[in-house]
Amino acid sequence: MFDRPASSPLRDRLRAALHQPVRREPVVRAESVTELTDLSALGGRWFQSPDGPGYVIESVYEAGHAHGNVVLHRALSLDLARLAGQARDPRLGEREPGDLVYVDTETTGLGGAGAMVFLAGVARFEGSLLRLRQYLLPGPQFEGGLLGGFAGELASAGALVSYNGKSFDLPLLEARYILSRQRPTFRELPHLDLLHPNRRLFRGEFDSHKLAHMEVQLLGFEREADCPSHEVPERYFRFQRTSDPTHILPVLRHNAWDVLSLVALAAHLAAVVDGHGRPLQAARAAQYAGDFGAALRHYEAAIAGGLGRAQRLEAMEQAARCCRKLELHDEAAAWWERILAEPRGRRVLPYVELAKHAEHRSRDFAHALRLVDEALALLSRGLVRPGRRGSETSAEALRHRRARLTARLARS
Repeated sequence: MFDRPASSPLRDRLRAALHQPVRREPVVRAESVTELTDLSALGGRWFQSPDGPGYVIESVYEAGHAHGNVVLHRALSLDLARLAGQARDPRLGEREPGDLVYVDTETTGLGGAGAMVFLAGVARFEGSLLRLRQYLLPGPQFEGGLLGGFAGELASAGALVSYNGKSFDLPLLEARYILSRQRPTFRELPHLDLLHPNRRLFRGEFDSHKLAHMEVQLLGFEREADCPSHEVPERYFRFQRTSDPTHILPVLRHNAWDVLSLVALAAHLAAVVDGHGRPLQAARAAQYAGDFGAALRHYEAAIAGGLGRAQRLEAMEQAARCCRKLELHDEAAAWWERILAEPRGRRVLPYVELAKHAEHRSRDFAHALRLVDEALALLSRGLVRPGRRGSETSAEALRHRRARLTARLARS
């Protein structure tokens, strides 16, 4: 073996004549931010967890801090017994607002075994202060510290609050714990995933239910110079490659805004459930929670307050369903009659429901038969669409009902 001769001026002149690049000694650079002796530019600190060292950035917000048009202290007076109906988890009603932990993560990808959580934002109230801790992954070798710090945060948590956390954040975190041979315990906690009630209560009102869109529509909060979500992984990788904290600072702010929005949206959801200013959404919330009396009152208020045609028809139909649940059968029939009286409001379902009421409650078989015949006539003329096959609003079900009513009339 011969050692490669060192570069000489003659060789360099020959390379220049042939337009070949001159070889230089490689530039020594930090391949990971962990090679920095000081991360103080991020404003955080190193800590030691049972699973290794980690890095955390802490921020504190006064309860009077306004996020959009919602002041954070409103989340200190949440009625969790009412919100438990939206999560359908009665355990949530046994907690206090100070027991809630608001969680949002940033990841290196959308899923798969290679995706890692590199930032976990966790906030909770300590007295009148909201303390946000952001656990940052300086390099893959410090994942144990991030997971250990996050687990420590949740050790005293009473419940979780997230936005799409049930489908994204927590499954990915759980996978990382399992790969690290740790047992995740947060799956046992009550979990209020705010995406689902907001999507359910505001269906048909917004084109998108993404967090950034709901911030604008519900909280009046618009991000200025925000880091777009699709840039987050690349910024983190640049941070690792260059050791330049300026790449990750916009991601920290993006994550902090996400977590603050969770706090504000929880307060907003509580106000909607209590019926403040949005009777249609309050009615949907009460109906979902099984409080049909409150739902009926809210539907009546929404209809009286004025709704668009589609929402008015929906509100009247759901009011009729609530009456049926409350065994107010005559009132339910009155709602179905109102739907038929709506301009261009003819649908098969009101005819079926009124026919059932006439047959089983009023015992007026002739009136029930007239209603079924009218529905079949509308179907034959293509003025209404039948229900799916096998449902009680399908053409087959209507013909079967007509045959039964005809036989009953003959017997009577």
